[in-house]
Amino acid sequence: MRYNIKARDTYAPVFHRTAASEHERKKAEYFNKTEEVSATIGKGNELAIMPSQTGGQNETSSALLPFASANTQNNQQQLIPKKPSAIPRPKWHAPWKLVRVISGHLGWVRCVAVEPGNEWFATGAADRVIKIWDLASGKLKLSLTGHVSTVRGLAVSPRHPYLFSCGEDRQVKCWDLEYNKVIRHYHGHLSAVYSMALHPTLDVLVTAGRDSTARVWDMRTKANIHTLCGHTNTVASVVTQAANPQIITGSHDSTVRLWDLAAGKSMCTLTNHKKSVRSVVLHPTLYMFASASPDNIK
Repeated sequence: MRYNIKARDTYAPVFHRTAASEHERKKAEYFNKTEEVSATIGKGNELAIMPSQTGGQNETSSALLPFASANTQNNQQQLIPKKPSAIPRPKWHAPWKLVRVISGHLGWVRCVAVEPGNEWFATGAADRVIKIWDLASGKLKLSLTGHVSTVRGLAVSPRHPYLFSCGEDRQVKCWDLEYNKVIRHYHGHLSAVYSMALHPTLDVLVTAGRDSTARVWDMRTKANIHTLCGHTNTVASVVTQAANPQIITGSHDSTVRLWDLAAGKSMCTLTNHKKSVRSVVLHPTLYMFASASPDNIK
């Protein structure tokens, strides 16, 4: 009922005009004056109610829009170029299979590092313990204790028998794997340390954390070479490479910064993300990197 009242109030002039058009058409057919009536109806183009032949000569339909032929619509569609897909199609690979489930930690496992020779790997967890596992068998080889809070980062040196660790206790430790003990501490961070990276060619260690800074350390002398300031929130990820920029950091302030290692200054700031940058990873062969954020991956 409400629908009928609304239709009558809103579209009454249109209905009256449609009825008048139908009456005129029947009258023209009766007196054989179809041409004169068609010319009279065609004077108003704004809301022209035009009879169009569909199936036969006696079948008509009313349209409230200007008439457009099918050829015109096809030409308009062809003038609009079709955009290619922005997401590249991934290459197919054999499905991954779960080989083994390794358990042993009493808290969340927050970091993993694989030894360059692929013989063992290390894990750090919220139970404050670093565990070293045999990669082939999955058996526990060693447990290292020393942190007093969650272990958040691990790095294995490819040129020295050293394992580096960092955690929420603000400590950065260097473990000698020949004696299985801590040989160096790197003091300087004012809050939790979330990420670390070893330079591929220099004896340099880079750590980053919740104090919004990344610190560059001399691996042997424990000296704080540079304190990379510029981020305004937690630095969640740091990576290093031999070519410039040698240090790349991603932060919760939604930016990615490229750093000059020699000068200890920011070279460039990337503001493409709209949310926190949680991880940065380098391409193994090409001169590029990817950054991950809750909004997307770039």
